[in-house]
Amino acid sequence: MEPKALSQLPVPAYRYFESVTSTNDVALTWAKAGAPNGGLVVADTQTAGRGRMARRWITPPHSALAFSLILRPTAEEMQKPALFSPLGGLALSIALESKFGLHPGIKWPNDVLLGRKKTAGVLAESVWQAGKPHAVILGIGVNVGLASVPPADQVQFPATCIEAAVGHRVDRWEVLETLLHCLLDWRKRMTTAAFLEAWEKRLAFIGEQVQLLQPNQKIVRGSMAGITPQGDVRLVLADGTQHSFAAGDIHLRLINENPVQ
Repeated sequence: MEPKALSQLPVPAYRYFESVTSTNDVALTWAKAGAPNGGLVVADTQTAGRGRMARRWITPPHSALAFSLILRPTAEEMQKPALFSPLGGLALSIALESKFGLHPGIKWPNDVLLGRKKTAGVLAESVWQAGKPHAVILGIGVNVGLASVPPADQVQFPATCIEAAVGHRVDRWEVLETLLHCLLDWRKRMTTAAFLEAWEKRLAFIGEQVQLLQPNQKIVRGSMAGITPQGDVRLVLADGTQHSFAAGDIHLRLINENPVQ
């Protein structure tokens, strides 16, 4: 049954499903068929949800948020399309701060952590037309209830949920409403210095030793220093030099801890 709360969301149109393979797949099809800017696809559960690098994203029924937002990029936003993904992570972080008083960290570029455990992931995919992104599909999965946390042997990085952090039951549709308001508000500032400052302020592992596994399997180790104006991560290497790396297919790992998903 469709939750009544969805009709109060700040979106021009939405489509709700009890179960889908992936909300991003549905949103991609809808975007190509003319979905409005801000169109929302939300599901109670996903049977084939995915994250970055085609990793599986588990969405049990009645316990998590699984949704995709269709965004039509402006000319200014098309200059920095890589920022759509961290927009999702920043918006959720601010929503959790304002609603629950939590202090999330963002594992660059966009995963949201609570207590250094993964609570949410973001996947941005584009629909191209005439060589330009005609739409960006921003898919976000959030572990809300205790039942949404996958078993430890099924994840590459320790996982948790909002309810574990706050210690009481949480209405996931209220979380969705707060998140969408934050996302739409910060989208207006996505290409500004204020956006980068807010993102960098919440980055996890600043000053800690991390390693990046690049597509060619080369490993780069260094101290997390922050991000560049383009959203690339900045590392200080052992020789004291500073280098930046784009997200792409890079895997970020915290040295001496479990691999980062």
